[in-house]
Amino acid sequence: MHTLSHTTALFILGHAGTGKSFLTEHFVGQQQAQGRAWCVLDKDVVSEIWSGPFLQAMGQDPQDRDSPFFKEKVRDLEYLSTLRIARDQLELGLNVIFPAPWSRELASSALFSNQVLGFLQHTKLRHVWLELSISVRRERSIKRADPRDQWELDHWEV
Repeated sequence: MHTLSHTTALFILGHAGTGKSFLTEHFVGQQQAQGRAWCVLDKDVVSEIWSGPFLQAMGQDPQDRDSPFFKEKVRDLEYLSTLRIARDQLELGLNVIFPAPWSRELASSALFSNQVLGFLQHTKLRHVWLELSISVRRERSIKRADPRDQWELDHWEV
């Protein structure tokens, strides 16, 4: 179903520990208070059911989210899955918010093209980049104790 409404795809970007999830929750709460609905598509949530078992089946750590193996074999599938779900939501007339690094897509300028993302041409693309010092990001990653951060923490100096 293609709607004529102009939906928004809002990308909340930044490295691990910069507050993407916090900002997303706060923003969506404020929008709901004003009667506006947003679909939140966190790529970790979208892919958590299959990415861990896939990694494990390949003899890798199922919590890995940052190793070279992960980046080569799994990472792009997670992001493509997220975009595929987003396309349906946007076409139904829902605004979508994406808290995730989107680093490759940002570097290639894909995040600035509805065509490359697979979205309707009238979708408004918006981007917010969050930045914090490395020491604060590392401290936050340690505090949240998410097993998916462990590989990055173990290789922080690399």
